[in-house]
Amino acid sequence: MAGWRNKDVLVLGAVLVLVVLTGCGGSGDTSGDEPTTTADESPAAVDAAALEGATYESTSVEGHDLVEGSTIHLAFEDDTMSVSAGCNTIFGPYAVTDGTLAWTGPPASSMIACSPEADEQDRWLTDLLANGMEGTGDGSTLTLADGTVTIQLASTSAPPLDTLLGRTWTVVGTIADGATARLPVNTRRPWLTVGRDGLSRLFTGCNSGRTTVRVVDDQIAFGPATVTRGRCQGAARLNEEAVLAVVDDQTTDHVEFIGEMLIVTVGDKGLVFQIR
Repeated sequence: MAGWRNKDVLVLGAVLVLVVLTGCGGSGDTSGDEPTTTADESPAAVDAAALEGATYESTSVEGHDLVEGSTIHLAFEDDTMSVSAGCNTIFGPYAVTDGTLAWTGPPASSMIACSPEADEQDRWLTDLLANGMEGTGDGSTLTLADGTVTIQLASTSAPPLDTLLGRTWTVVGTIADGATARLPVNTRRPWLTVGRDGLSRLFTGCNSGRTTVRVVDDQIAFGPATVTRGRCQGAARLNEEAVLAVVDDQTTDHVEFIGEMLIVTVGDKGLVFQIR
């Protein structure tokens, strides 16, 4: 029995030595493989150049409960920011100053009749961007925050332009020299009723007529407009001039289609349409 105990002691001692040597060797072998930790990089502040031509859709909102089934959409085109959250589309000139995104003046709206909850959400969203929100992102994502509300958005693509055919386009705003403006009050809204074949009926806000609408690559080509020659005065004449400057034998330079809102520009002139 004593012989077996001595053998056990020797085996146990050998095992302990092996464990110690293995532990030491392992420590020395892995010292160079320890991960190097670096400080997390802060997300980059956005600027207007990075946002130009981009469209985004919200993926999450913290600090506010959106109306059920609604999503926030943002689009940026030709110094105009368009925003929608399930009802009206609000649009106007914007700027990014030291990373803060905000409208530079009172925005216009498509003025659709909405539910009280959707109306309130439109006002909430308008106030957020009128006061300004800090924007960060990498192009594929955009985060807007004001200390209380944080909106996470992801880049998305606009629907194909040919989905605009077969629908009615109502003018709700004009663009001149980069400035977006509402239509004058107490005037009739111009419109285009666009057939699926592109043949279109036109109302300029004063006179009626016809034109054609074609989608060419990523732009819209309007044919020569034929309209009645009724005398237009005051704001109605200004509306007609703004409409014909875009839809009379012109091809757009830029097109932005977000939600039910279409913004088209030709040179320094443009129109904002509500699509039905």
